[in-house]
Amino acid sequence: MPRPFLTNSDGLRPVCLRCQQASRNCQWSNRSPREQQSRSPTTPDQSLTTRPRSAEYVSTKDPEAALRNPHIATIFRYYIEHLAGWYDLNDVKRHFGDIVPSCARRNSLLLSAILAFAAASQSSSFLKKDLWDLAESYHLESVQALLQLTENPDEFRTGETLAAICLLRSYEIISQNVSCQNHLQGSYSLLASRPAGLEAGLLSAGFWNYLREDITVALIEKRSLMIELSQEHLPPTVEGEDDLANRITYLLGKVINRCLNQDASPLEQHEWHSLGDELDTWRASLPASFEPIGTPGLYGQSNFPCLWTVSGWHASSLQYYHTALAILSIAEPMQTGMNTLQQIQLINNFEKKLNHHAVQVSALAIFSNSAPVWVNSFGPISFCGPWLRDSQRVHELIEETRKWGSKTGWPVASIVESLSRSGTRG
Repeated sequence: MPRPFLTNSDGLRPVCLRCQQASRNCQWSNRSPREQQSRSPTTPDQSLTTRPRSAEYVSTKDPEAALRNPHIATIFRYYIEHLAGWYDLNDVKRHFGDIVPSCARRNSLLLSAILAFAAASQSSSFLKKDLWDLAESYHLESVQALLQLTENPDEFRTGETLAAICLLRSYEIISQNVSCQNHLQGSYSLLASRPAGLEAGLLSAGFWNYLREDITVALIEKRSLMIELSQEHLPPTVEGEDDLANRITYLLGKVINRCLNQDASPLEQHEWHSLGDELDTWRASLPASFEPIGTPGLYGQSNFPCLWTVSGWHASSLQYYHTALAILSIAEPMQTGMNTLQQIQLINNFEKKLNHHAVQVSALAIFSNSAPVWVNSFGPISFCGPWLRDSQRVHELIEETRKWGSKTGWPVASIVESLSRSGTRG
């Protein structure tokens, strides 16, 4: 079942900054999820229908006509050439790079979601105010289209709709902050209805992207996922390397939901060992192609070991593995009957483990030279990075994170702040 609406630590719902900045009532954040799902799509809030559009806005109701506009086509191509790879990180079939653009030529929701995300990314990277306004226009158009689709669950639950939701989720992260996902609350029920991970094509690709986005935000906010995971989500067979990447994504999500749920009971020893065994089994199943290559000095001087992989999903998978182990280290059941010296040794070993995982996660990101890997690294780095024990490594990671944020348009201020606090302790 979908989790309840995310609240801040003070018990209040997070403020939807885009609606606040536009001086309009947010039709999603001011209602409960049940009200969101039951609202008639034929009567959207007046704030959506009366909000002024950007002067460069072209309706996507006729996608082919919209793409004949040079400015719109340029933004669309920017997505294909620079952003689709974020979503195809673990997808050998490149659904978001090849299938999604083709579908967008006849699906107005998918096209408007692409334009919203691509314009927002360009605006954040290149500081162009006109693109920011245009991104908001397409985001509003997408929300209207989603509202109209919720009336028919079968029509709503398609691969193209889920792909649009993934794109809009990225838009809301880039244009606001990682906490504000209010407009997409109703999409959680879409994923909960049946395990999309078992299905083929765009619906499966969308599910794994949605899960990775959920993992990123959960790691940054140190909380459980917004979606529940069951054994049914786990692919029953491993046919390729991308299946191995999806399997560790599932296992990390499982560890997060069990260990970072503030309402959950502490792990029992048998449960802790069981989760660790699943991670060990995954690691032992990897082919040699997943092993990082160590090449000292490949990209100049660095405080981190130069570890790189031949594929982005190798790097991201190993990062997820180390992140899951770091979480399990923190969640290890307390041992009793230890004297003071034994406790000191236990703490030292604990810090060494977390530092090791943090070094691996950071090095794989730094030497990937890959925007998709950087974006997928923000969650693991936010969680593991503060455990680095070397202040020079912390400072290098801060500079790299700022660089990645600038190049991708991703908001990294909270990650940098967390790393900076750890750097002052180093």
